[in-house]
Amino acid sequence: MTAVFILALCVAGFLFGFIVLYTMRHRYSKAKPASQDITENTEETPCLWCGKKEYSSRNPSFTCPKCGTMHHRSCWEEYGGCTTWECPLAPTEEEAKEVA
Repeated sequence: MTAVFILALCVAGFLFGFIVLYTMRHRYSKAKPASQDITENTEETPCLWCGKKEYSSRNPSFTCPKCGTMHHRSCWEEYGGCTTWECPLAPTEEEAKEVA
């Protein structure tokens, strides 16, 4: 009888710990700010849409607020969002333009 009680306490403790850790991790992933590992040197980071590294005042760089990917402002607007597939700001397949 004591062994069953101890086993039930262990299972309950495991489930409680799992639920607490899962909840904490789930909240952290939703509230996580944009990536802080954004490259500081924008001259060396090419735009993922056009592949060019030239940024200017007429076509400035734009960093995705969710994943930190560098784009030209015009490329962001042309594509309709972030060019990284897994980014939440990437357009759906219907909204995205095909690469010519």
